[in-house]
Amino acid sequence: MRMTDHTQLKMNHEDRRIAEPELIRGILDRNSVCTVAMHDLPYPYVVPMNYGYVWEEKLVLYMHMAGRGHRLELLEENPCVACSISMFLDRVGKKKYKKEGHDYRSVTVFGKAEIVTMEEPEEFLKGLNALCRNTGRPPLRKIPGNKNLLVMKVIADTVTAKAQYPVNDIGEIPMPPLDLSSNPLG
Repeated sequence: MRMTDHTQLKMNHEDRRIAEPELIRGILDRNSVCTVAMHDLPYPYVVPMNYGYVWEEKLVLYMHMAGRGHRLELLEENPCVACSISMFLDRVGKKKYKKEGHDYRSVTVFGKAEIVTMEEPEEFLKGLNALCRNTGRPPLRKIPGNKNLLVMKVIADTVTAKAQYPVNDIGEIPMPPLDLSSNPLG
């Protein structure tokens, strides 16, 4: 089986790569859904999940999940996952921006998932509070009473990010709004 070194992959349009952690955080802060791909046969198993994150030495994503089911079985077999976080704005029929008919920002994370249980209360609560922060919920002071709750912790090995056009500072992370008053052929 061929193994890809994701740190060595070149992007089409390398000039659109976003490498600065501050800019990547800007994308992560504007989204609350992460699509997670896990190893399964004959197809990858893909599921959208709410997420939170911390970025200290490495980017760590946190998601909550049930304490049983196919996801858990797959992660026990192979903890390697890919996570995709993106935002997209279609400008079809509206004024183009920088000569583009659409706009996007995306982050892809390749890493290993770990399951955090209530038996690790500090890490469990850290993960849930990262998720609360990123989804606009109030912080938790104690672990919820749901005994079927697990936290999936994805420690990033590789993080890549890209935009429709080069983004150079944090002010360019939010997508410019649609201009509804202009000539759509612009």
